[in-house]
Amino acid sequence: MADQRYRVMVVELDDVKPRNESDLPNLLTLVTVSTPDERFARLIGPKPTPRWTKGHVVALRPDLSLTKTYDNLDRAKKAEQRLVDRLLREGYIVNKRVSHRRVYVVELDSSHLAQPGKGYLYVGETSLTPAERFAKHRSDATNKSGQRIGSRFVKNHGIRLRPDLAPTGFFLSKTEAEQAEAECRRRLEKLGYRCEGAHLAKQKRPDSTV
Repeated sequence: MADQRYRVMVVELDDVKPRNESDLPNLLTLVTVSTPDERFARLIGPKPTPRWTKGHVVALRPDLSLTKTYDNLDRAKKAEQRLVDRLLREGYIVNKRVSHRRVYVVELDSSHLAQPGKGYLYVGETSLTPAERFAKHRSDATNKSGQRIGSRFVKNHGIRLRPDLAPTGFFLSKTEAEQAEAECRRRLEKLGYRCEGAHLAKQKRPDSTV
């Protein structure tokens, strides 16, 4: 039909996958020509599409859905993908897709440094929660090859996490997270902090004993 309009709607699900954050539920996005109420009614029916949603549907989420409609399926699909990416970066689980990676900052003890600057920090990225990653740094955990999976800077000098200095949100790939990690380190160094980590070239520092 020439006047057919497509819309992108969001539905809240129960915890099909474990949440990233306790207040951010699992979501489903849909492109439809039906009204949200009509499409939702089919979704909670005996034969929902997609099938994996059966028994998991909780509620319509008009607050997260797009208000704009589209005269073209391709435009609607592209708008849906942009919405999915944004929701993933905010920490939601979308269409069973999980974006776990985030950047974290650890405060380090600077008492062994002659020039600690505004403060001594470690910047990293992880698929774990920052607290879990911090604990692994502080432990002697190793990978299957027997290599330590923590930083010696954090193990020897880590004091606490500094979420106030880390970027908020999640990242869709390790590459994207590493780029954000490097940008975070550069930002903090411009503010006067001394930093380790962040996949930047290592520099020898004569006043460091780590």
